Amino acid sequence: MAIISKSFRDFSLTFEKNPVTNDVLTLKNEKAIKESVKNLVRYNLFEKPFYPQFGGNIIRYLFENHNSGLESEISLQIKKTINTYEPRVACYDVFTKFDESINDMQVSISYLILGTPVTIQSIDLVFKP
Repeated sequence: MAIISKSFRDFSLTFEKNPVTNDVLTLKNEKAIKESVKNLVRYNLFEKPFYPQFGGNIIRYLFENHNSGLESEISLQIKKTINTYEPRVACYDVFTKFDESINDMQVSISYLILGTPVTIQSIDLVFKP
């Protein structure tokens, strides 16, 4: 099976201007997908107009009692969200860790970008209430 090379491009949500063209900055390839996955996981349900089921809705877990069952539920939620709403990637693994002493949740997401040579990309996120 031949791997088809693809190029991806998104605009930056910082809305900074390109100094040369005065247009919004763009993100390319791995950076574009990384930002897309981060934003997707950070979205809460009902936050996107006309698309209430969009997003990872992970913030809601910050106020639950932490246990190993909850960590696996969060991992499954993130995998399902990424595989449903980001067609450019396949979620490979999600690792979550709660730190109750500083009241935060650390999430590490590993994914494969489809249509490119097989390389596992990863993102580390921290959620705080």
